[in-house]
Amino acid sequence: MAKTKKKISKIKTKKKIWFKIFAPKLFGQKEMGESYLSAADQAIGRKLKVNMKELTGNVRDQNVSINFKINKVDGSSLRTEVIGYQLSTAYIKRSVRKNTDRVDNTFKLKTKSGKDVILKSLIVTRTKSQRSVRTALKNKLEEFLKEELSKSDFTSFIEKLIAYRIQSTAKKQLSKICPLKEVAIRSLSSVNEKKKPSIKVEEPSEEVEEELSVEKTESTEDSSEELEENVSEEPTEEVEEEPSVEKTESTEDSSEELKENVSEEATEETEELKEE
Repeated sequence: MAKTKKKISKIKTKKKIWFKIFAPKLFGQKEMGESYLSAADQAIGRKLKVNMKELTGNVRDQNVSINFKINKVDGSSLRTEVIGYQLSTAYIKRSVRKNTDRVDNTFKLKTKSGKDVILKSLIVTRTKSQRSVRTALKNKLEEFLKEELSKSDFTSFIEKLIAYRIQSTAKKQLSKICPLKEVAIRSLSSVNEKKKPSIKVEEPSEEVEEELSVEKTESTEDSSEELEENVSEEPTEEVEEEPSVEKTESTEDSSEELKENVSEEATEETEELKEE
């Protein structure tokens, strides 16, 4: 017998390379990390979150994280842009204490370039305050943020946030209404308004039609089998009913015979009595 050679399937894989990821000019184009990819184009559009302490080297910035998005390829390096700013939840919990009021609000505003932005703010008072005071704080903060965003772009506004300029100026203005402990921006992100993809109603293919026809034939066969089973069950019921009818007829005949025998015996006894 000739030995058959086994076919060995070979999986073709592309060689991967390490690509370095760099921060934008706002953070001095500092290296943030590396990505292991077969092609640099695969990284475009990917997002990453970095603690601001790693970018600035300042311990005070450990409560803030910056969101980046890879938007450009430069040889073996990947360039990014800032898309968001976020405060840590642990810092927010530490800033809110007893006998204080927390005022949260969300604004949808526009920058100087017309870019839509979602901004979430946080105000912490030093003492308990009335509802009218809290609404006044919200309205005043909204007016202030509208003015600041109308003067600056998205990147320049984040630069002011990182330098704590906006927080400090907002606290000075709002503290005239009520003594405040903290004024902070919880999160800032850009809104990407994309059109919803149009839904196309496609006609069923030939394969689908063939499958439907097969299903129909199977259903008809099943229904025919059910009918045959029902028909086969009906005669059995008739056959079962016939013996019961025969039984009733036989019982009637036997009762009639008994009556006749009894009557004959009675007549014979009467005749014997008469003869005596």
